Amino acid sequence: MHSPPLLTSLIAWSSSHLSLRDKSFQQVAMQNRCAALRDLRVALDSDPTNVETNLAISLVLCSLESIMADNGDAWFLHLNGAAGVIASKLCTVETSGGQGAACLSQKFEDEHSGRWLLRNFAYRDIVMSVARDKAPLLSSHHFLGPDEPRLPDSHFGLASEILEILYHTTVLNEQIKASLHSPSTLPDSAAVHPNIPPGIFAQSPENMTRFLSLEARLVRWTCPPSADLSLRLLGETYRYSALIHLYRVMRRAFPGRQDEFSSKAGFQVASIVGYVEQMPTRSLPECTLLFPLFLAGGEATDESHIKCIRNRMIDMIESRGFRNVEVALSVLEKLWRLRIARKTAGASLRVDWLNIVQQEGISLSLS
Repeated sequence: MHSPPLLTSLIAWSSSHLSLRDKSFQQVAMQNRCAALRDLRVALDSDPTNVETNLAISLVLCSLESIMADNGDAWFLHLNGAAGVIASKLCTVETSGGQGAACLSQKFEDEHSGRWLLRNFAYRDIVMSVARDKAPLLSSHHFLGPDEPRLPDSHFGLASEILEILYHTTVLNEQIKASLHSPSTLPDSAAVHPNIPPGIFAQSPENMTRFLSLEARLVRWTCPPSADLSLRLLGETYRYSALIHLYRVMRRAFPGRQDEFSSKAGFQVASIVGYVEQMPTRSLPECTLLFPLFLAGGEATDESHIKCIRNRMIDMIESRGFRNVEVALSVLEKLWRLRIARKTAGASLRVDWLNIVQQEGISLSLS
């Protein structure tokens, strides 16, 4: 697509990345970021129906603010803006069983580019929902289907089904949170037994069935064939990070079984570390390795696993300069120190990375 505003945003992204490597670019990078924001506003005001350009600019700026990590939750605001661009053109995706996504892609000048943009949004939306412990902004799983099932996506490689399972897990997580903290969101049947604690509904047989179904899909998943070893390894790290997230949600729903689900989540760490150690450093698929590394780091207790995760993230910081990786590692370092301190003091209360990001107001971007 030919779009001067989009070109401005791409220049802003490039100069911002350069400024992370060379401080002499900082002033021009800031000027380009301001110009990109100005052009985004002009594009939205002058042609709000141009979903292709407006979505592309929003996603570029979301990525820019993510790697810079110097402006609070600016990356999330751009992601929210991208969701608004999509929602303005998508009235039926919630009820059409996915057909709405196909209809939306037809509104792009280039359907192939449109589907890529929608997948890009879906990836960021689903990863965001894990990092912020919130529901996805849209029914993003409808956008995950690749143009060709055997062709990898530029962000999540061969793991499109894993992202879809992650989506359903985050939606279930939001329902669990609501049932635990807001009685008004409970089923009508709660009125019949008003003295039953809300947590009982989080632990319902129906929810356990949903958990077990998602777990079975992840366990059975087979990575699509590819000649690229790094892509296959990336897919496996996403599979095991999805299992970690699933067990974390189950731990929330069933507090009486915390040790069981913590142990299950911990088992996945070794698998992720094993696949990460096989992946060549500074390979292209490594660009999206932050999500599985962080999820593994959040459950890691073995010193060798922690060392592997720390060293890989440090290498990513040195080679790519992305500040969101620095922020993520700083959260993990605080978590690991707190766990050591509490273990030394004999404290039994579990500390979680969510406690750190929420208490310190950290806007964590893992995409």
